[in-house]
Amino acid sequence: MTERDTKPIHIRAVPTEVVDTLQARASKRGMSLTSYLRDHLVDLADRPTAEEWVSSAVDRGWGVDSTTLQQVVREAREEEREL
Repeated sequence: MTERDTKPIHIRAVPTEVVDTLQARASKRGMSLTSYLRDHLVDLADRPTAEEWVSSAVDRGWGVDSTTLQQVVREAREEEREL
């Protein structure tokens, strides 16, 4: 990725404690806050949302309808919250 391949973004009204936590995490890795956040945003964009995943799974012709897949995703999320 070159400077030409990037765009600046601005996020307003981030709570101070959130910024402090993220800055501390970035510092522990020897990174600037900007680099740390950029890496996480790139990672976030690389992973499909649940809806995108369900749509791509349905499109593969696995024989599972989207309603069933969505229910499985919901159940998995509920299990994660209970942990």
